[in-house]
Amino acid sequence: IHTHGRNTLSDGTMNTLRRAVVPRALAHRSIDWSNLATKLSSDSAKAEVSRLRATYGEIQALANTYSSAPTPIDFASYKAKVSTPGIVEKFEAEYKTVSFPKAVAEELAEIKEQHAAMLSEAEQSVEDSKARIVALTDLVAAMESNQVGYHTTLEQLYELYPDLEAEIEAEIEAHEWGKDI
Repeated sequence: IHTHGRNTLSDGTMNTLRRAVVPRALAHRSIDWSNLATKLSSDSAKAEVSRLRATYGEIQALANTYSSAPTPIDFASYKAKVSTPGIVEKFEAEYKTVSFPKAVAEELAEIKEQHAAMLSEAEQSVEDSKARIVALTDLVAAMESNQVGYHTTLEQLYELYPDLEAEIEAEIEAHEWGKDI
């Protein structure tokens, strides 16, 4: 589009250029979609991954389509085919004055920053979960080893729960016979 002596691109063309630049940056990465899907449990999460996979496929297709520069216009062949004198020369001259802006993914740095923050949070969450799993496993093991039954004696209870003996003795001395009933 030629506007007031300046050559500009429409929003649609800029979006197309953006879609061409970002996929090239991601072209060398591969995603194991089946492995990702196995880690999900809810149907809504699986649907979102399917939607993401479809969008990724569209981006990859665009990246493949626009991976190389377009072939240059063969003005000589048009000069031979078009009978109107000077029209091809005017188009060629005008075409040579057009300067296309270089597509710059300005959002890429911000996206990388957000991605790094999300990865850091996810890694911290994983570490917290692992620590919590260890603590809960230890708690379950302690509870199983301290399990009491019909054949458990008071002496065994006092060994397992040392504070219990002092509490029971204090209740007996205070004549609080049915306090915990």
